[in-house]
Amino acid sequence: MSRCYCRLVLAILVIVFAWLSGLWAKIALTILGALLAILALVGTCCCAAKREEKEEQK
Repeated sequence: MSRCYCRLVLAILVIVFAWLSGLWAKIALTILGALLAILALVGTCCCAAKREEKEEQK
């Protein structure tokens, strides 16, 4: 099973922005939450397709 580093980065950013205060932090959390929801609904990893393309080219 391959790991999805894109979701890991998004999750870390959510944690970081949750500790920050300000209007822009709330907007960033909303955008990151929407991205995570879309990735969960699609069920694929955003970086998995790139890895598969590299393996096919070899």
